Amino acid sequence: MKKSLIALAVAGVVSAPAFAATSNVDVYGVMNIAVETNDTNATYGSEPAIVNNTSRIGFKGSEDLGGGMKAIWQIESGLGTDHKSVGVSSTAGQVDLATRNTFVGLAGGFGTVLMGRHDTPYKLGTGSLDLFADTIGDYNQAAVDAVDALDATHDARAASALAYISPTFSGFHFAAAMVLENGFTGGGLNKADENMDAVSLTGIYSNGPLFASLSYQNVEVLDSDAWKLGVGYTMGDAKVGFIYEAVGNYGGAVNLDRNSWQVNGAYNMGPIVLKASYAAVDRDLTATTSADETKWVVGVDYNLSKRTTAYLVHVSADNDSIATTSDGATGLNIGIKHSF
Repeated sequence: MKKSLIALAVAGVVSAPAFAATSNVDVYGVMNIAVETNDTNATYGSEPAIVNNTSRIGFKGSEDLGGGMKAIWQIESGLGTDHKSVGVSSTAGQVDLATRNTFVGLAGGFGTVLMGRHDTPYKLGTGSLDLFADTIGDYNQAAVDAVDALDATHDARAASALAYISPTFSGFHFAAAMVLENGFTGGGLNKADENMDAVSLTGIYSNGPLFASLSYQNVEVLDSDAWKLGVGYTMGDAKVGFIYEAVGNYGGAVNLDRNSWQVNGAYNMGPIVLKASYAAVDRDLTATTSADETKWVVGVDYNLSKRTTAYLVHVSADNDSIATTSDGATGLNIGIKHSF
């Protein structure tokens, strides 16, 4: 059974999906559950709680159409295993389907075209550089002291995307997407009086030890533009990464800009992986005032097998714009992640 997502990603970056020429349905998923403490959580305070860190299940397949072309499809849903899980409907005990990347498309020598719900190319441009993805230390997760290293509004999944992913040329490929929600609610990018709610682009070079990406996105509803640069380098058992993001007219307000950067690194020692990241954010609050935000994350993974990992993540954040917590806040995850 194939375990790679039918998405705009290979090893966490944008690329054309690979499929077997079969009508079989493949089932895949992730169970990721942790014990969490969080100084600033409004639901359960600093007391320990069991949390769901983006558990999900998916179904995918393809059909060979001949001439090197195939039809592709995917349905992916978040799994509700706790009180704050994405995918849990407003009706107690029920879970909504297709809450995550869900699409249909065509793939061939020309690349891949798909339409449906999907992460934007802008989001996927640096996905492989997020060492703490799907934990309390996720770079666009404002779980502690309201600090997210990247702008979570731009770094989003679009409910109505039309996307193209190019073939790979000597390690380089690109992707482009239009978001066409036209005022329908249920997605983060929508505006009733526009024909195109967002445009999202990324170009990625991944060859040998070097990874580099440059992404751009314009969101109509926010009247906002964002640029994002990502660089990664692997040296034997060690790897380092750097991300810089600049967002103009953040939140749709004139002259309210947001700039952030993150540096991170990981070192493998057999089944043990040591990880750390540091992020700093400079965000305008008004035309004349700004706030500094910082976020440290350290963690360790223990790979029990190729599919099962036990992990510990500790976050320390400081947001000067929040008076009650400007002296800093912390959070902790101790969890198990199993992929199937």
